[in-house]
Parts: sequence; C-alpha cells; structure tokens
Amino acid sequence: MMESGYETFSPGEPEELKPLGLAAGMRLGLDRLRDLQEHRDIEVILYFDEDLARNSTLEADYADFRIVPVQARPFMPLAVFLRVIAERDPEFSERTCREPPVVEVLETGMLNRHSGCVACTRPYVKGLLL
Repeated sequence: MMESGYETFSPGEPEELKPLGLAAGMRLGLDRLRDLQEHRDIEVILYFDEDLARNSTLEADYADFRIVPVQARPFMPLAVFLRVIAERDPEFSERTCREPPVVEVLETGMLNRHSGCVACTRPYVKGLLL
C-alpha cells in the first residue's frame, strides 16, 4: 500500500465482502487471505501486536507510525509482510502450504485513497496474525 497521507478507513461491512463471508470475529488461514487479496482486490492489513490491534484504529496507527519504516511497524499490508518474510525466511512459503498461520479478522471496511483529484475505494480487512 502506498502511503500518500490521503487514505481514510471507513469501518463497516462492505457489500463486496458479504458474498465472501468475511466478517469480524472469523478466523482463516493466511493463505486464504492472500488469495482473496490477489483475486478480489481486497486490501489486507496484518497486525502482530494484539493490544494495538484490538485497541486502536487503522487511521490512528498509520498516523502514529508514519515515520517508522513499513517493515518495522507492528502492522503492515499483507503484500509487504509476504515480501519481507520471504526475504528473511525463504522456507516460510513452503511451511505455510503445509500449515497456514491463522488470522483473526478484527474489522472490515472501505479504504478510501485519494491521489490528486482521483479517488479510489476498495474493501479492506484488518487482521491479527495469531
């Protein structure tokens, strides 16, 4: 996810996610989330710190951590996480095929991104890697 400072998060239950059955409270494999992101144009933001994930908002966290490199944050877009983990642990992908890590969906909503006069929206999933 590019961070331009013009992203806003609107929590809720987007119509685009209803047919997929994605809702707060459910748990699913990281591989399933990756597939949904790749094939359904969903932004997935993974958290690694449970307290922060459960007690803060995406907007507040992006504001609070804006000067911290994305790879050093206690949360990051799934695509960044997969790239970083592949660099650090080349066998991660193979292990996740056998036993995918579980992610708890904490929130769904719409990500609103603005670049100049162009607005782009897409559904998002905020998840906690368990």
